[in-house]
Amino acid sequence: MSQDENTALAALGALLGYVGAEAATTAPFEHLLWPQRHLSNFSLRDAPAVALLMPMGGPFHKAALETFDIFHRHGLLFASSRRGHMLGTAFFTEIGWTYNVHEAGKMPEIKETRNCLWAPALGLLPVPEINDGKSPEKRAEQGEKKPKPAVRARISVSHLTFSRPTPGDKASSEIPLVREDTRAPSLRIITALVVAESSAIIVAAVVVAVWRTSWALLWLAPLFLRLVSAVFAVHREPLSAPGPDPDPGPSHDYQVHCPRSNGDFMVFTGPPAVVLQFMRHYAHPVRSRARETLQLLVVIALGAVFPLGLVASALFMPLPLQYVWFGYQMFLVVGLHVARYSRRVAAVSTHAAIADALAGSGAILFGHRRNDPETIRVDLAVTYHDRHAEGRLAVERLLNRHKGPEKDLLAPSRSNSEILAKAV
Repeated sequence: MSQDENTALAALGALLGYVGAEAATTAPFEHLLWPQRHLSNFSLRDAPAVALLMPMGGPFHKAALETFDIFHRHGLLFASSRRGHMLGTAFFTEIGWTYNVHEAGKMPEIKETRNCLWAPALGLLPVPEINDGKSPEKRAEQGEKKPKPAVRARISVSHLTFSRPTPGDKASSEIPLVREDTRAPSLRIITALVVAESSAIIVAAVVVAVWRTSWALLWLAPLFLRLVSAVFAVHREPLSAPGPDPDPGPSHDYQVHCPRSNGDFMVFTGPPAVVLQFMRHYAHPVRSRARETLQLLVVIALGAVFPLGLVASALFMPLPLQYVWFGYQMFLVVGLHVARYSRRVAAVSTHAAIADALAGSGAILFGHRRNDPETIRVDLAVTYHDRHAEGRLAVERLLNRHKGPEKDLLAPSRSNSEILAKAV
């Protein structure tokens, strides 16, 4: 009977691996190779979601292979030092959006946003439910004969203004600082990794307590690999330091073209030296063949955890441990399906930290430390509209605001302060 159970569990494990591999995406490997970006906003309130949705002991073999396919296409596998292109790989993903600069007397030129930090952050801003509180009967009483147009899609128009902060800005406690490490990950990130693998730690402790076996190391392997990857994470290019001239130059408008599936509008305003670094080199990996090779080996090892575990459980594990391994993999596969569509995974990223801070105060400082010369100030003005055409009109008014008399650029939307207050 035990042999039949062994065979059945092995077959079910293989089926579970197929189902889980189809649900797994390459996003966990992007988070693995860039913990400074994707785990920097971790807090204790995020611990349950991180523990349930972000372990990496499951069937990631297909996602690891897809990640390696991209490395190979970009020439990162067998090239010599500093060869190959990082942009578009799990080291430095490309969001695929475009932008153009609006300058007087020049035709707009469409360019790639590359890995622009701010566009995904704006996509995480909370969207308030706005209702004027008027029922059809009340509208009739007030003489409003024309019915209120139906809301087809709530469209946001986000305007970010970038500048160098004043000494008063840096000293003000009302302007929060959002920081992002570009070198070694912080203790917060290490804690997030331990929490992410907390389910594996618990199972390993039970296995040791009940069976007194070294098979517990199989559950702890992903944690060890992720900690090694974090400790030797690839460093990133920091913010640009200001030049000797304290004046950063004139500001330009940069219109970001969101994909149609997103439907929102974004405009960045600021000096080219401040804004364009986010469209070009900011956070690009600092090339180090030793660190890159180690990260590639970690990706291979994490991709091999499930296949090796399946073989080991079928051939060598005692039957009770096979049930434990299979049950844990079922838990991980369910988590993979939920994480595929959940926004809770993004809640621990720098993007979410920016969105939370901007929604709360409307202005932030961004940099490594508050008083660093590279630190910048970012202000947000955002409005919401009930139609795509209304949003497009608001953007046109915003971009043409210097060509004519001052107008209410955000009409017919609610005021920005009212919207932010309701969104928080």
